[in-house]
Amino acid sequence: MGLSRGNLVARGGATLVVIGLAACSASNPGTNLSPAAAVTPRLVTPTPIGGASGRGPRVISSPAPLPGGKISSQAVVLRDRTLIIKSVTSQRAAIKNSVLIDLDIVVRNTSGKAIKNEAVFFHLIRREGDTFGYQDNSSNIFYGTIGAHASRSGMIEFQIPSAGASDLYLLYRPEIATETVLARLKIG
Repeated sequence: MGLSRGNLVARGGATLVVIGLAACSASNPGTNLSPAAAVTPRLVTPTPIGGASGRGPRVISSPAPLPGGKISSQAVVLRDRTLIIKSVTSQRAAIKNSVLIDLDIVVRNTSGKAIKNEAVFFHLIRREGDTFGYQDNSSNIFYGTIGAHASRSGMIEFQIPSAGASDLYLLYRPEIATETVLARLKIG
């Protein structure tokens, strides 16, 4: 009573079709439910859990140079501090296809209490979205707490690919998120 290979395949295929049809009919929700168990849609109204809608950074796309300053200079006035970018320069890096972008910068605390000044607050960002962070060879004495009505100045250096050295912005994101700013940089 040997089955030929063709008969075996046909019977196996028929069995799979029957199993598939049974599965399809069992997956139709509501067909085997009693009217009392039928699910009726209900309106769900979201309730706020606190917080506020987000707010993007303030963007300075056309910075004005400081009076008597270099073309790359500018002041960014925030609620409790002022960033003074004295100059932005570019030079070739030791690593092939890289450049160093140097920002000579002053952070002036205009409030009556101490503020933070940390390396993670400063990033370079291109219009296309590439972001470059702090480099280890920047002036570490620039960072730290700045007392009330005091200033701290220093040089921040970023090493970036040569191809990314145009159309740069300084992304400054301090400990107060609402004070985040994107300031276009002019390299000069």
